[in-house]
Amino acid sequence: MRRLLLGLVAALGAVTEAPALTLSASGEPETVVAWQRDACDRRDVPDAPARAFRDADGKVRLVAAYARARSLTGDSLDTVRPDCAVVYEGSGRDDPALNDDRSWISSFYTLDGRSVFALVSNEFHGQRRPHLCPSGEYMRCWRNSVTEAISTDGGRRFAPIAEPPAHVVAALPYPYAGDVGRRTGYFAPTNIIRHGDHWYAFVWAERYEAQKRGACLLRTDDLADPRAWRGWDGAGFTVRFVDGAREPVAAPERHVCKPVAPGILGNTVRSIVLHRPTGTFVATFAGTRDGVTGIWASLSRDLVSWEKPQLVWKAPLLFRYGCGDEAAFDYPSLLDPAAKSRNFEDIGDTPYLYMTRLNLKGCKVTWDRDLVRLPLRIERGR
Repeated sequence: MRRLLLGLVAALGAVTEAPALTLSASGEPETVVAWQRDACDRRDVPDAPARAFRDADGKVRLVAAYARARSLTGDSLDTVRPDCAVVYEGSGRDDPALNDDRSWISSFYTLDGRSVFALVSNEFHGQRRPHLCPSGEYMRCWRNSVTEAISTDGGRRFAPIAEPPAHVVAALPYPYAGDVGRRTGYFAPTNIIRHGDHWYAFVWAERYEAQKRGACLLRTDDLADPRAWRGWDGAGFTVRFVDGAREPVAAPERHVCKPVAPGILGNTVRSIVLHRPTGTFVATFAGTRDGVTGIWASLSRDLVSWEKPQLVWKAPLLFRYGCGDEAAFDYPSLLDPAAKSRNFEDIGDTPYLYMTRLNLKGCKVTWDRDLVRLPLRIERGR
């Protein structure tokens, strides 16, 4: 019996272990959009990871936007060009309970190319409201939440999926406290990916009260209902998010998520895609590990268990650069022009690593930022 149990454990381990894949650069970064040449206005910059989907007319729409979001459009991922029409912008509301201040539309999923669901990273900037933030400091009073938007015209224009605050997907179960000394909440949703009968996305949680810091995995079976998203509790998807900014929450510790693989996914996960040939999930993020700064990838079979990250590309980053560097990088995402999914949630062996290149001036970050992509090669076996 003991031998049989050991055999079953080994078999289960073999099922969940990701195949040995190595991701590496196969060329040099190429510019997709140059700020000095293509920007529609001064703040038209790639300030979020690149996301793409195909609309009902077969056009590719790519968004890697700032708070005033615009898209790139084209017949393929290789030919998208800037479109200056604004597709989404938060309303700048003063009430933190509305979760509708400055908003970064971050993730998209469409089944038919007409109705497009999107996750939005909403930043409430308390420093703009002196009565809520006496210090007037951005980072000390920043509260973040994740909300949902929808487009009914193939991505040309998005709006909150319900009247705020009914559009909230994930928010802390605690009142907005203003000057707490650091940013709090749920940040930076990844792209949405389908797996089995559900859709998944990661968000980044900062430490606050019962909420621990790390990468939280969210799941839903209904993209049209922002209240249907549930967070990982360590064993299953049972965490129902409740916004404490509106009313007191009983047992708030029951409404926070448990970070996934905290010793491995130690930085904000920016994208998750499925490697078609092997059925392996690939997560990408920027960070420093073992003294090396750059873009990293981790592999998984089930989105919950992740392998030790591997370095994909060594480079200075937004918060890790030197004055001798000409540019810094951030917001990595993997996209494949040959993706089979309408939502570009799968890759083959030759995807691109999309990133924002921040062109440094006098050792400082300015609005001069370009969207670039780096060709990659994925090999099996290490």
